[in-house]
Amino acid sequence: MTDTTPSAEPTPAGAERPLPIRVLLGVAHRWPTWLGLAVMAQNAFGMDDGRPQALIVFLAALIYLGTALVGRPAVVWPLFIASVVGVGVARVLDADPWPALVGGAVCVTVLALVAGVARRAPLTALQLPFLLVFGGAAVAALSLSPAIGSYLVAAALIGHAVQDVIVWRANQVVTRSLAEFCAVLDLTLGVAILLLV
Repeated sequence: MTDTTPSAEPTPAGAERPLPIRVLLGVAHRWPTWLGLAVMAQNAFGMDDGRPQALIVFLAALIYLGTALVGRPAVVWPLFIASVVGVGVARVLDADPWPALVGGAVCVTVLALVAGVARRAPLTALQLPFLLVFGGAAVAALSLSPAIGSYLVAAALIGHAVQDVIVWRANQVVTRSLAEFCAVLDLTLGVAILLLV
């Protein structure tokens, strides 16, 4: 005699969903990766000089330090959106965003020093020298020849991508979604500069 009662063993979560739904959910779960690739494609299209991409690595380093200063990883997306809107407004007004960005970086650095960010958890404290390294490379690249400046920007982007991965793995400083977005954008854009310029 055979037992016809249903099995009491639990099925893995999502196993009862059809394959197309599982694939769609998997793709949707990686939305920061797709957003990073889209932003990279938009920035790399028609690129013959990588120096304008210095803005991206400078903003990334500044936003990371700003988030470290506040001490709440979730604030990173509002800071990111505010910076994109600010740069967009500056471009619409045909204004150079760099003086305001460098001034903002100086202010955030001073506030971070006063607030004791350097004495916090190691990964948080490292955001101060990371801003100096990546931000300094971005600003320096603007005054170099197109080829050398582009290579410096590419190196800074790839270096920041390494930082993004470390932050993502540690789940510290910024949200994992922003770290994933930034890692994909920084790495692919840095490689694109090396290949296209």
